[in-house]
Amino acid sequence: MSEEPRDEPAVPSHPLTYSRTMAERLVFGAPFDRTARDAALAQELRSGILTLPPHRAWRMPASITWRENPYREPNWVAQLHMLRWLDPLRRRALAGDVELLDTWWDIAGSWIRSNPPGRGRATYSWADMVEAARALTLAFALPALEDHRPQHVPTILDSLREHGEWLVDPRHIRTGNHALQQHQGLLVIGAVLERPEWIELAVERSSAMLMTSYDDQGVNEEGAVQYHQINYMWWNNLGRRVEIATGSTPETFRRVRRAPLAMAHATRPDGRYELIGDTEEFTPRNLGHPAIDWVASAGEQGIPPQDRVAVLDAGYVFGRSTWGDEHTPFDAAAFYSARFGPQDRIHGHVDGMALTLWAGGESLLVDSGKFAYDATDEHRRHLLSREAHNSVSVDGLAYDRTTRVELTLQRRHDAHEHFRFEDRGYRGVTLTRDLVISLELGVALVVDAFASEHEVTVHQWWHLHPDAGHRVEEHGLLAQTSANRMHLGWPAGTPRPRVTKGTTDPMQGWFSPSWRNIRPTRTVDVRTEGTRGRVVTALTFGPDSTPVSVDAVTDSEDGAVVVHLGRTGGTPLTIAISPRDSLLAVGHHAVEDTSKILD
Repeated sequence: MSEEPRDEPAVPSHPLTYSRTMAERLVFGAPFDRTARDAALAQELRSGILTLPPHRAWRMPASITWRENPYREPNWVAQLHMLRWLDPLRRRALAGDVELLDTWWDIAGSWIRSNPPGRGRATYSWADMVEAARALTLAFALPALEDHRPQHVPTILDSLREHGEWLVDPRHIRTGNHALQQHQGLLVIGAVLERPEWIELAVERSSAMLMTSYDDQGVNEEGAVQYHQINYMWWNNLGRRVEIATGSTPETFRRVRRAPLAMAHATRPDGRYELIGDTEEFTPRNLGHPAIDWVASAGEQGIPPQDRVAVLDAGYVFGRSTWGDEHTPFDAAAFYSARFGPQDRIHGHVDGMALTLWAGGESLLVDSGKFAYDATDEHRRHLLSREAHNSVSVDGLAYDRTTRVELTLQRRHDAHEHFRFEDRGYRGVTLTRDLVISLELGVALVVDAFASEHEVTVHQWWHLHPDAGHRVEEHGLLAQTSANRMHLGWPAGTPRPRVTKGTTDPMQGWFSPSWRNIRPTRTVDVRTEGTRGRVVTALTFGPDSTPVSVDAVTDSEDGAVVVHLGRTGGTPLTIAISPRDSLLAVGHHAVEDTSKILD
């Protein structure tokens, strides 16, 4: 089936046996569970049609060369070499259509002959995670092959030995969920080939990895909300396999159990995760946890978390007006998120200090989204960048992704929350953001300050909902959809904001809700220059929001910034931000009075 094949050995390089019991008991998880589409998928493969979601269908050649990449997608090539897509053939063979094993063998045997360890036909042939996923596919087919095509068992066993030896070598082990899959692959190979030293090594590596992959709050290291759920499911599958293979699960696996609470906090009022990091529009569900049941059912089932606001040490702030009660249903809540912490996470973005905002049933300030994993794609590069997030960037300086953005202050009051972030990711520049937000009043104040060793141009970015239009007003700007409004206001003297939508030179004004789905969206840019300065932005939001004006910004003698906000048709507000706390009061109050409260 493949050009220049290796001769298939009549017998393996040394005698091998396997545990049928382990090969049968370890078969579970999304790629290997029976589905309603198994018969259709198996028939497609038999007829030469391969579909690797989210990519479109591809007609396989009579002989696969294993160099194919019809869509110029690294993800597609990786999936091709994982061979997980063969498993519907195994499942249907077990249901009685035994001849499908011939198709399985034609393809799997072709891959084995064409891709010796470390010398495969494609870059991804023996890539990290790819080799581990493939090992599970080969191991789980052994019982069916033994019963119906026993002549192929020795070749599969010998290939599994090669995969095991490859995974034992620490030079091949990577990080993040790729390492997780590699440890799982070695565990399964060790259990099936009855190699206890491989099982022990896999469990030892997994336990050590868990101590850094999850913190005490149950937050995963990946830097993307969707990957919190994916890793939760993968780690639970690995823990279950460890228990089957060894009779118990190490205590370290208990860290994973805390994850669903954090995932519930990261869920918007529409029941979908906020698009932080490499996250697509994705709904949490079927995790067997009451907090996830609550957010997945819009408060109809389960139990909500106890806290309305969560500050997670890994770098996330999540807040909402309510989890749902007799006055306000779950899906009518307002919600926000803010980011801090390490900026070099595996699936994270350069999104320090970034804010997202939800009110009135939709996103008002959006995160960038994932789009794809192709590092050469210009949209992908942009969506990873600071300029693609509701944060601050500095012209002409590269951002140091080893930076940790610090949360230096957090205060929670009855009607508002206050967070202060500090970012030194641009060399010679210190950025500080104060966020004061009240979901109860539908108002937020953002004060972005900078101090630089040399003159710089600083941009404050606001990325609007892709369906939002905008109108420049006397005191600021209105962003509006058919059912929602958000007003942005700036004090007198602030440079006029620029609005960009879907440009490529420079790249700006783009949003990606799902794989390879890119949408133009309006982006508001407020820029300033100098060695020291600040941008003060007030926001009012929700279907009934009214225009906001920043009437005055005063620096008090005790170091506080006092901002007086006017609201058309509403009572003015006074917000004071001191070095240690903040105040939000209805009405226009004197600077000295705010100092007395904050003293």
